[in-house]
Amino acid sequence: MTEVLGALLSPFTDPGSRTWAPGLLLAGIVLVVWGRARGDGVARALGVHTWRSRSAALDLQLLAARQWFALLGVIPRLGVSVALAAGVARALGAVARPDAGTWGPLHAVGLSVSLFVAWDASRFLLHRAMHRVPLLWRFHQVHHSAEVLTPLTFHRVHPVEALLYELRGALVGGLVGGVAFWLWQDVATVGTVLGVDAVGLVLNVTLGNLRHSHAWIRFPAAVERWFLSPAQHQLHHGADRAENGANFGVWLAVWDRMGGSFRESGPVPPAAFGLPAAACNHGQDLLDALVGPFRRGAVSS
Repeated sequence: MTEVLGALLSPFTDPGSRTWAPGLLLAGIVLVVWGRARGDGVARALGVHTWRSRSAALDLQLLAARQWFALLGVIPRLGVSVALAAGVARALGAVARPDAGTWGPLHAVGLSVSLFVAWDASRFLLHRAMHRVPLLWRFHQVHHSAEVLTPLTFHRVHPVEALLYELRGALVGGLVGGVAFWLWQDVATVGTVLGVDAVGLVLNVTLGNLRHSHAWIRFPAAVERWFLSPAQHQLHHGADRAENGANFGVWLAVWDRMGGSFRESGPVPPAAFGLPAAACNHGQDLLDALVGPFRRGAVSS
């Protein structure tokens, strides 16, 4: 029972999760400071009103459903990454190994940055495909049907989409980790190779929960050209098709600039979030969100 409860609560207890409790606490502090600067009370600054909607309730229901699906054995990502990394290292074993030096702090930093860049680029590619491939858009609609944004909207994904992102993570972690195992095979361990995504961890804790929130937090234009702000991601959730067809990246803006989908944030947020009812293949209840994408077609993104 304890193990089951721990697995269900892992989105809030796992440091690798976007909604790790310390990150949520930090986001709450930022929102209060942001709100007070605007003259808002604490409740309004924290967006308490957004949590009372049917949309926010579906966020929580889909999170719970995904955790139960995971308990039933949906892709143990770390195990898959380790197996793939070992396979990549074996495949490279016949290749002359360059002198990578003795493993040290600088190697850990370099590996963390490499993993972050590969992770960010792969999420951009899959996210863009989710919008451009009609079959994938069927399932990604569940995420985009959110009519209000809260930190739990990050977990508002159909199990099929969640599975694809888990596979993507396993592939990226395995490939990058396999090269690292090969280069530093004498000292590399699972902890040193697959547990060094420090860049992603810091960004998740400091900014991750503000991306899905009511707070329109922008960066200077020069910064937004390189690093996506929370407002730029909220723009991506706008009900206007011109808005939700931009800013597919997670952290780095360079992928969107290369792909022609980059858009700076403006002075005001989108007028509305979500999808028009006529363009959505499911309703705001759990069963329809799970079954609708299989049962009904989807208007293209």
